[in-house]
Amino acid sequence: MSKNILLVSDVDLEQVVKEISGKDKKLGLFIKRVGPCTLGGPSRSSHFESIVFAVVSQQLSTKAADTIGGRLVELVGSPLKPNKLLKFTDEQLRSVGLSGAKVRTIREFSQAVHSGELDLVELENHPDDHVVAELSKLWGIGRWTAEMCMMFRMGRLDVWPSGDLGVRNGFARIYGLDTSPTQQEIEGLADHLRPYRSVVAWYCWRAVDEAKKS
Repeated sequence: MSKNILLVSDVDLEQVVKEISGKDKKLGLFIKRVGPCTLGGPSRSSHFESIVFAVVSQQLSTKAADTIGGRLVELVGSPLKPNKLLKFTDEQLRSVGLSGAKVRTIREFSQAVHSGELDLVELENHPDDHVVAELSKLWGIGRWTAEMCMMFRMGRLDVWPSGDLGVRNGFARIYGLDTSPTQQEIEGLADHLRPYRSVVAWYCWRAVDEAKKS
């Protein structure tokens, strides 16, 4: 791992949240209401599995993604591995609720990892932009999918998924904006909270969850 990459495991998350609250009053008020950040260790068994689940989650609600992801695990077996996935036909993979496009992405990704064309363990040693660039070479995988892996599997602390609609909507709610900022508009709005923007994104998602409950 590069010495320049800050991980959740490198810090005291409680102190990070206190620092963020001190730097940003509006976010601090929201944090006080919502409570501690629980952005923790890896949520999947491997980088491979993390990216597959991120692909499954593209353009879906959390509930729908969890349902389809669960069916995929039932079909293929846990943990998901490239050689296991490649044994199933496109029709079998589509039967769990995956779109044809996602089946293609997951198959081509599995082939790249299985053949050694893509080394996910080695990829972890590189900066964010390199991770995004390498994964984006594969059809159907872009910045958002790479960012989800970097946040929730690699545990990187300064990922800012500006393309995520939930982050933008949550940001608008926290800061009392009339409309959600565009991807371009939100890009630099959390720069004052570097290098902890993964935590900021986590709270933006909590703001969306809170809105759903109200």
